Amino acid sequence: MSLTVPEAAADASVFDAFVREHRRPLLQFLRSRTATEQDAEDVLQESLARLLRYRDRESPDAWRALLYRIAANVAHDQYRAATSRRSSEHVPLDDLPLVADEHTPEQRAAYDQQVARLSEAILSLPPKCQRVYLLKRAHGLSRDQIAARCGISVKMVEKHIATAMALLRRKVGDSFADTF
Repeated sequence: MSLTVPEAAADASVFDAFVREHRRPLLQFLRSRTATEQDAEDVLQESLARLLRYRDRESPDAWRALLYRIAANVAHDQYRAATSRRSSEHVPLDDLPLVADEHTPEQRAAYDQQVARLSEAILSLPPKCQRVYLLKRAHGLSRDQIAARCGISVKMVEKHIATAMALLRRKVGDSFADTF
């Protein structure tokens, strides 16, 4: 059965009056079921939008019960969604400065130059110092392991490392020599 234009307009005005009458009590009902005032407003709007689907299929006498059932379900769905996403643990990023993971081209060029200078400095070390230094810094061997591998004493390993560090600091600077 389809409604004529005057009947549809009458139904719309009846529905509008129903919404005006029940809006405030429904909002009060939702405040106790949602975390914030904004959540209650959101659930209210969603509930009224869903009730529109039933406006023509249900009698106005059934609207109130239906509206409260819809609102309770929407509030529950909202709570479940917030819990599953742990939205209460979210941290807003609006006020946090964002740090770029990539270096600027100038920073990258400066780093590459430092690495080139350090490589050149390592290659200019005396052969025994160079070998001991690389076994320690590049391969991560202990002093005992280096001594065994090179056939020298641990004291001599320490001397070669100290010599290598002093020469590298002189050629490259403190900060980069300690990196490698």
